[in-house]
Amino acid sequence: MKTFVSFLHTSSAAIGPLMQYYGEAAPDLEITNQLEDGLLRLLSAGRGEVVQQRLEQMLATARDVYGARAAMVTCSSVTPAMLANVAPSAGIPVFKIDDPMASEAVEAGPRLGVVMTFPPTQEPTSRLLTGAARAAGRELELRPLLVPEAYQALLAGRPEEHDSLLIPRVEELAREVNGIVLAQVSLARLLPKLKHLGVPVFSSLTSSLRRMREVLS
Repeated sequence: MKTFVSFLHTSSAAIGPLMQYYGEAAPDLEITNQLEDGLLRLLSAGRGEVVQQRLEQMLATARDVYGARAAMVTCSSVTPAMLANVAPSAGIPVFKIDDPMASEAVEAGPRLGVVMTFPPTQEPTSRLLTGAARAAGRELELRPLLVPEAYQALLAGRPEEHDSLLIPRVEELAREVNGIVLAQVSLARLLPKLKHLGVPVFSSLTSSLRRMREVLS
C-alpha cells in the first residue's frame, strides 16, 4: 500500500527533478504536487503574510483532500519563520526541502559556495546554512553565486542555456570552497554535469527523502 504525501511548490521547475528522483528511489510514496507560482511574486514583493496564508490553505488541502500523511515545501525562498508559523496548524508533519541538506553541507568545511538563480532565495538560504553551522558549532563563510538569467532561461524552456550559464561559474567557485550547495531544486539538473568537481556538491533531493522517511516512521 502506498503512503500519500504532498509537495508544495512555487515553481514548476522543481517538479520534474523531484518526481524523477522520488519515482525511482521511493516508489512506495504516492505524491501529489501542489503548485502556485504566484507565490514567487509575493515573496519578491515582501508579502510574506499572504504567502503564509496560502501555505496554510495548501497544507489543509494536502491533509483533508489528498489524505497526505506528510508535506514538504520545496521553495527555498520560504523562510524558516514562515514554516514555523504554519506548522502548528498543519495537522501533519511539514518540513522544508533544504533543511536536512543544510545540516549535511556545513560538515564539508568552513567555506561553502551557494549557487542560486532566484534572488529571494539568497537571504533565507544564508540564514538556514548559518543556523545549521551554529547548531553544529562550526565556523562558516558563505560565497554566494547568483545567476538570475539562468532561471529566466529555464522558465523560458531553454534548459541547456540555463546549464551553460551556470557550469563555468560553478567550476570557478569550486576552486575556492570546501563544498557547493545547490540552493534550489531546479538546480538539481546540474548534478550529473558537476561530478568532476573536486569538492562535494549538495542537493536537497537525497537528504529530503531521508527526512521524509523519518517523519513518516
